[in-house]
Amino acid sequence: MFLKRFALAALAAAPFFCASMPANAEGLLTELRIGVLDHDSDLLRTRHETGDPDINIEARFASPDFLSWAFAPNPLIGANINTGNGTSLAYAGLGWTFYLTDDFFTDFTFGGAIHDGETTTPSSGSRQYGCSVSFHESFSLGYDLDKHNAIMVSVDHMSNASLCDENDGLTNLGIRYAYRF
Repeated sequence: MFLKRFALAALAAAPFFCASMPANAEGLLTELRIGVLDHDSDLLRTRHETGDPDINIEARFASPDFLSWAFAPNPLIGANINTGNGTSLAYAGLGWTFYLTDDFFTDFTFGGAIHDGETTTPSSGSRQYGCSVSFHESFSLGYDLDKHNAIMVSVDHMSNASLCDENDGLTNLGIRYAYRF
């Protein structure tokens, strides 16, 4: 519970931190995203966890030269913090953005996550994730409002790819805002 409160306090402070950062395209931090996700969304399958939303925050960094062979993905770190008693997770990975038109884009991420959900003993209000460490993927469709601001609809998924005995997985749907430096 302390970790969730700390993460929520850090999330609340993020806009003030961002406002003090230089808008410099050559900096290490290239983009910040924040959003609200429908936790364990029942639009895709039966919800087993809380209906309390997740707050998503994600930081993206400049693509290092050695990743140019892989379409120059951006390293990223992020978190989905559940506002109730549902599973929260922290993740890291790589993200690729591809433009469909001048303003519309699609975005894919792949990496790993660590979560605080149930791994062995499910209850009526939880899923059984099997492992504390899992894979994390997301897909977004977005629109650039201008040079620095974008909005996107996102699907966020975590599962262990059946590397552990149980593999319920967690899928969230939502909307996110991005600010590019």
